[in-house]
Amino acid sequence: MKLAPVAQWFVRDRDWLKVVETGITRERLGVCVRKGDTVLRDAIGNAQAVLIRNGTLPALIGQWLGAGATAAP
Repeated sequence: MKLAPVAQWFVRDRDWLKVVETGITRERLGVCVRKGDTVLRDAIGNAQAVLIRNGTLPALIGQWLGAGATAAP
């Protein structure tokens, strides 16, 4: 789990605190499907491609993983 959004939420009403470091880790995440289930695998891949093209995935990454977070190439 990325801690930057949690840390930002924690300090939101505490002016005496600030988040001094974000994005110091890199996690690679994946989705598992049953071996041989190419229909589901391809559907997930196609959905992800659409979300990247229309800007939804980058927006979600920025919203939930913090500034500077990007999708893995």
